[in-house]
Amino acid sequence: YLCALTAVVADVVSKKEQMFTTMDQRRLLSKDVLVVAPWFMAPEDIAPPPITSSSSIPYIQWDDHHPIPHTFRYGAESKPDVKYNMTISSFAAMDVLLEHLCDRKHHFPNLKRVVVVGHSAGGQFVQRWALSSNSWCFGGDDQFANNRWVETDLPHVRVVVANPRSFAYLDNRRYFALSDQAAEADDDEVSPAENDGTLTPFDKYQLRPPSAAEEDGCKEFNSYEWGLDENSEVPAPYFINNVQKLSNHGNVSSELFCRYASRDVVYLSGQRDVETLGSQICGQGKEDGYQGSSRRERSERFFAALQLRKSEVESCGRSGGNSTRVHDRHVVKNVGHDHGL
Repeated sequence: YLCALTAVVADVVSKKEQMFTTMDQRRLLSKDVLVVAPWFMAPEDIAPPPITSSSSIPYIQWDDHHPIPHTFRYGAESKPDVKYNMTISSFAAMDVLLEHLCDRKHHFPNLKRVVVVGHSAGGQFVQRWALSSNSWCFGGDDQFANNRWVETDLPHVRVVVANPRSFAYLDNRRYFALSDQAAEADDDEVSPAENDGTLTPFDKYQLRPPSAAEEDGCKEFNSYEWGLDENSEVPAPYFINNVQKLSNHGNVSSELFCRYASRDVVYLSGQRDVETLGSQICGQGKEDGYQGSSRRERSERFFAALQLRKSEVESCGRSGGNSTRVHDRHVVKNVGHDHGL
C-alpha cells in the first residue's frame, strides 16, 4: 500500500548534500510513504544514462542563469527540445506528476495524501505553483469548507513553503512603516535570531500600495515573480495564462485569492533565517520590492497580508467565508537557512 507521497523540491544543493538528505529520508519514512524529488535539470548538469538503451525520451532542461538564476523556480518554459522543438513549464511538469499520482483508478488506489515541499528556491517554486496551478488534483468548488478538508475521491494535497527568498503577492500592497521612527530598529536587546515572536512591529506598519515616490523607486515591485503584473523580463506564460483564466469569473485578484486560500498551504520559517538579504530588483534598500529584509520577515509579512485580505473578503465560497485564518505558518526554533529543514 502506498498511503502517502512527499514530493520534495529542494534548493540547489551538491550531490553530497543530496546523498545525506536521501539517507535521512530513508531512515525516517515508513514503507507506506514514497519520496519523489523532481530534478529540474540545467544544461550544466550531467544527465544520467537513459532508463533503457532504446529510450528516445529527451531530458528536459531549464536555463539556470537567464533571465535570472534558477528559472525553474518561477515556472519558466524549458529549453526547446532539439528533436521536437517543444517546451514545458516547470509548473506544468509538476502538474503532470501530481495528476499521475491523483489518478487512483489507474495508479495508486490507496494513496491518501500528497505533500509537496519546497525549501529556499524550492519554496519559491511551490508557492508560485500552488498559486497558479489549475490542476484538477486540488479539487473543485466544494473541496474545502471553512479550510477543513472534505473527503473526496482525490488524495489530499498539501503544499509546504519553506524559507523562500520572495513571494508572489496577490495585490499591489506591501507593508510600510507608518513613520521613519517606526522603521528604525528598536532598543530591544533580543537579536532577531533569538526573537521567537514577530520581527515586524505590525502595530507600526501599514499594508498599502507604495506612494508615487516609492513606486518610482521600484517600478518592478509588483511584476512577476514578485507580484501578478506581467513581466517581459521574466516570461512565464504558464503563470500569466492561468491567472488570466480567472478573469472569466470576475475580479482576478479576488478570484485568485479565494482559490489560493482554499488550498492547504503551510509556511515554515527558520527562527535563525534572519540574514539581511540584498535586493534582486530595484537596487539597495528596496528589499525585493518592499517584501522585508530577511526570509523570515518576508514570510511573516506575506502571511499577515493574506490574513488582512481575508478580512476584506465577505465570502470566498469555495474557501469558506467563515474561516478565521488563511493557511498555516510555523517558525522552527533554532534553525537557520538550512537544507535539512
